[in-house]
Amino acid sequence: MKNLSFDWNDLKFFLATARHGGLTGAAAALHTSPSTVSRHVTALEERMQATLFLRQQSGYQLTDDGDALFRHVEQVEESMMAAERSGHASVQREITGQVRLATSETLAFHLIVPNLHLFRAQYPKLSVEMNISLARANLSKREADLALRISDPAIRDGGGDYIASRAGTLDFAAYCRAGSTAAKLARKGPDAWQQLDYVSWDEAWADLPMAKWLKATFSEKPPALACNSIQAQHVAIRAGLGIGVLPCFVGDRDASLERFGASQPIFSRDLWLVYHRDLKASQRMIALRDFIQGLVKSHLN
Repeated sequence: MKNLSFDWNDLKFFLATARHGGLTGAAAALHTSPSTVSRHVTALEERMQATLFLRQQSGYQLTDDGDALFRHVEQVEESMMAAERSGHASVQREITGQVRLATSETLAFHLIVPNLHLFRAQYPKLSVEMNISLARANLSKREADLALRISDPAIRDGGGDYIASRAGTLDFAAYCRAGSTAAKLARKGPDAWQQLDYVSWDEAWADLPMAKWLKATFSEKPPALACNSIQAQHVAIRAGLGIGVLPCFVGDRDASLERFGASQPIFSRDLWLVYHRDLKASQRMIALRDFIQGLVKSHLN
């Protein structure tokens, strides 16, 4: 085997083929076709003037030359990855200042704030200011650098000066206190539900999907509690004041509650990460955006 200069692109395909024992597995890992993998492996063998694999029906097996190259390239790969990790960590440590996030109380209290220490560990010099409100922060006026929203920004914001990406899906279900009269009547069907109390949103927020579902379910019966805080509604449901609608990632984790009626979510809404186009290159905004995207993926989806 001649010691020639390496093309890292070919070596990437070589490593994948060795690790997966053939072209098909390597192609799947690299999101390409087996013929592309084969072409790169063959090019590497021709450049090195050596046979790196024994092609067998059971798969690809490394030759002695292939095994020697594999061990060497693995060391090079690990060194490159270590350098990349070190460089990324340095960039994280260097991001300083403040980034402002606008979101709802549910997402703030149950998703972001409980995990914010992880963000702080990654970016110790970057602080977060949170605008927690039902009202929509005006990104054009820099009331926030980034917003995590339930409503579709293409509809509500017009899409002109904003960049929006779908972060995930938020499922909602109806809940009542576990073991309560409501829990027992839930199994008897909608006709029996009219006897029950419920908690909902006040008139200012009557267009919310949660409020509409409750009004349709309980006809014109007024709620036992109407307010503009889903946290207050959560406490009221837990106390047995009535039935209410909560995000599933909140209600399902509360052992004092159980789903009311249908076991499946009653509706779902997309979550959106939205920021002003002028901030698309902001390291502070990107750091928080990527962190929240990871939280949504791991906790909600």
